[in-house]
Amino acid sequence: MIRSIKLLFIFAFFTNAYAAQDFEGEIIFSASHKYRDSTINSTPNLPEDIKYSISAEFVRIDQSTQLGNQAVIYDTLSNTKTIIIQQNEHTIAIKLNKETDPNLSIKTSYFDDSLTICGISCKKAVWNTYKNDDAKLSYAEIYYTNSISGTYAENFDDLLGFPLKYEIISGDIESIYTATSISKITIDPTIFKVDKKVKTYSMEEFKSLMGQ
Repeated sequence: MIRSIKLLFIFAFFTNAYAAQDFEGEIIFSASHKYRDSTINSTPNLPEDIKYSISAEFVRIDQSTQLGNQAVIYDTLSNTKTIIIQQNEHTIAIKLNKETDPNLSIKTSYFDDSLTICGISCKKAVWNTYKNDDAKLSYAEIYYTNSISGTYAENFDDLLGFPLKYEIISGDIESIYTATSISKITIDPTIFKVDKKVKTYSMEEFKSLMGQ
């Protein structure tokens, strides 16, 4: 009997995990940013609209600022990222492996609080990052859904689901990101590839180039 219960639990776990990973479509976020210091009248030069395109093991994140357009292509299986930067008529790509900072620790706490976003019920999590000296680096209050895999949330490692709203405080900037639309559509797989005409650098090559 106990063995049957264990097998049923394992089957349910993998069924739910597969269903979450099976999402394909686009998620649009709106964002607002401000300095924590109220005496600063300007606003940070950060994107106000972000688009996530998700299919299979890939996610592409498109955003734009006054400095130009930027896209991040993340392969969740190989744990590699490609950053595409387009400014004026110039486009470059930077390829890097997602690495873990040994001096960084993450603490995630989960709560029963819920919030409905785009018709989807989300649960609350609080996410903190610390340096080894216990100095807090950032704080985020997150509402996430289990219906989309957390592996696509490349900003929040090991989150149990995909965040549809989060307020993050990092340094002197406070930002709020909220999903405004979720569309289950077929994604063109070519958007996860870098045009062969675009010059691609490693991070080391890019740093060297910027130092010239």
